[in-house]
Amino acid sequence: MREAKARPRVAGGPPPPLAAPEARQGLGKFLASFRYAWDGVVETALHQRNMRVHLVASILVALVGSGVRLGVPEELALALCVFLVLSAEVANSALEALVDLVTRERHDLARRAKDAGAGAVLVLAAGSVGVLALVVVRAWPALTADPGAVARQAALGAPLVASAALLLAPFARPRAADAVLVAAGAAALAALACFTVSAAFTALAALAFAVAAEAARRRARAVGARAG
Repeated sequence: MREAKARPRVAGGPPPPLAAPEARQGLGKFLASFRYAWDGVVETALHQRNMRVHLVASILVALVGSGVRLGVPEELALALCVFLVLSAEVANSALEALVDLVTRERHDLARRAKDAGAGAVLVLAAGSVGVLALVVVRAWPALTADPGAVARQAALGAPLVASAALLLAPFARPRAADAVLVAAGAAALAALACFTVSAAFTALAALAFAVAAEAARRRARAVGARAG
């Protein structure tokens, strides 16, 4: 994660404040590095369509993991696939930004770099779909044994997925609409937590939804700044 750097002193300005203890400075930089990493994930969701698709897909996977009792290997496989795909999309976004920073001209090497990054995400996403399909096939007896639980998971998960997708959608809307969507998604998450069979997957759904809500907040703020 990117480290926080001290601001340079302006010539002729007031003297800098007394230095904080080294431990406090180290803790502040450490926490700031997490904020920078969080900003990177949210900004990717804000500007990259594929990241928005992956976030919605992550919630769908989390709904499967939190509604069906899976073995530890299956849970680890699903969770690893989700984080690998999201990480690859963030890294690909960074690569594209770096290439655009270096040159805006059409260049074969720039095209190859962007295509390779997108290809890496595609390979991971395709593999993740295969892993999910295999897990669902193996868990099919559990799904058919308790149709009521499946129906409940679908009924509670639908508003969560819809709220996240609308929050991530890149179109202008009133801030009140975003507030309603966040409240609806939070209520669905709370209801799902009451019936979950895996707190880890419920937390994964909450994390993906938090990224969607923050991206919507930043988009609304940017629209308001342009309007003002």
